[in-house]
Amino acid sequence: MSKTYAVVAAGGRGLRMGGNRPKQFLDLSGRSILSLTLGTLLKARFLSGIVLVVPADFLESAKEVLGTLQCESDRIEAQMAQDASGRKEPNPGGVVSRVSIDGRELRLVAGGAERRDSVWNGLKHLPRDCEWVLIHDGVRPFVSLKLLEDTWVAAAATGASIAAVPAVDTVKRVAGGRVVETLPREEIHLVQTPQVFRKNILMEAYSKAEDHSWTGTDDASFVERLGIAVAVVPGEWSNIKVTTPQDLEWGEWFMKRLSRMAGTDTVGVEK
Repeated sequence: MSKTYAVVAAGGRGLRMGGNRPKQFLDLSGRSILSLTLGTLLKARFLSGIVLVVPADFLESAKEVLGTLQCESDRIEAQMAQDASGRKEPNPGGVVSRVSIDGRELRLVAGGAERRDSVWNGLKHLPRDCEWVLIHDGVRPFVSLKLLEDTWVAAAATGASIAAVPAVDTVKRVAGGRVVETLPREEIHLVQTPQVFRKNILMEAYSKAEDHSWTGTDDASFVERLGIAVAVVPGEWSNIKVTTPQDLEWGEWFMKRLSRMAGTDTVGVEK
């Protein structure tokens, strides 16, 4: 496959977590959730770079995270906001910071009011030669390298793929505090990220979403409206989205478990 960039959606406020700091900047065993997520993505060799989208008033916090990752890298090289030919890239809204870590470029941009706005702004800052886009939530720090690659490979078949796990509980549609219907559980999947798309497909989907004010809680929902088939890759139950204080507690336990299994004090989800 051709050049692939990741867009990391970390523009949310994390209201369900409580507190006055977005959840992506909270610590898990001494590292921010965002740092753990980016650290795993940087190990995916098929990625040429990352566009990180964060709340506008937490750009400085994001710069600190990038600085920490730079210090952990053996090869650090500052990058100017221009491509190899010396021409400036399109810069709507402004790339706040642009650095290179271990040969991969990271671009930092400000998010918007909703997830759709944040991802759309990230897409606008992809380089011209990017042909595939991997979208990943900034608060899914336990994604494995295998799942990242499996989803990327599956996208080649249809132009779009998502990670998802089958529902294990009975699923009911409820309205006004009453059950409306019971849905067939065998047809229900719980969607995760990563989600991978051919760039031109995703750009068209998000352009129409903005024009027609489409709403959706994931990127594939916009692509589906174009009539494009989306492949489904088996997700991982450990690939949780850290949303509540209970998720944070589970994350602490999971990291300690991984460390014990590895026999070290460091954590890397590489299975």
